[in-house]
Amino acid sequence: MQLFNASSLFNENAIKEILSVANHPEKLKNRLIEAKKMLLTIYNFKAYNIPEDFTNSSYIIAVNHLTDSDAPLIMSYYYEIMHQVIDTYPELFVFAKENCFNGVSIPKELMPILEFEKIFAVNRKSFGGSMAAMKAAGKWFAEGKKPKHFLIFSQGTIYDINKDRAEDIEAGAFWLARLLGIPVLPAFIEQAVEGVENRLVFGKPIFIPKDCRNLDSHKQLWLERVIEAQDALGTLTGIPAREAMLDEDHQTRKRFNQLTR
Repeated sequence: MQLFNASSLFNENAIKEILSVANHPEKLKNRLIEAKKMLLTIYNFKAYNIPEDFTNSSYIIAVNHLTDSDAPLIMSYYYEIMHQVIDTYPELFVFAKENCFNGVSIPKELMPILEFEKIFAVNRKSFGGSMAAMKAAGKWFAEGKKPKHFLIFSQGTIYDINKDRAEDIEAGAFWLARLLGIPVLPAFIEQAVEGVENRLVFGKPIFIPKDCRNLDSHKQLWLERVIEAQDALGTLTGIPAREAMLDEDHQTRKRFNQLTR
């Protein structure tokens, strides 16, 4: 399983095609819409337990992370849901690691896509970098019509949710939820494999009180609800979630590997 550029859609020809319309916002938008629809088809993408009020309530979608296709698939699904109820291009504010902006995870040629979509780089190695991301998110939320939605991978990197610990979970989603007064929406995404059915399951929302000072219990609750959502696949569909398969670089959390080297 390829975790780097996991989808066959992310190839040299596709990059060239996107670059050819990168300076034409309307053409770029139409090309991205086509790509999103194609992604959902190639991955036979299905979603379950989406909240009834999703299209008219703001949420911070906090998801596990298993492949580089996770964000494109969720962004594609978000477009499919939201373009039916609003008359503008659906904007989803996505928190992404800095590697997405320096060519490590995403080819530099695709920067026009990151700029067109609301994808914001997060420097997780510094408090100031994290606060800059939160400030940008808050400013975006305050401007324009609601509802507005955010996407964040609370594990911070590719990892098996079943081997995670609450103390390893990033606090950003919960901090932002407290700041904005909107709930965190846990979700489990199945490890993406082309040509078979791939599934996303939403869990029960988590509300963070304004006066909350310690987020540890909410991180634990998020972990439990994502695993509950994963387990619900068997009940909902009769087919349990496929077992996560990670390459050597992702067997253990990268940030902890770096600390022990």
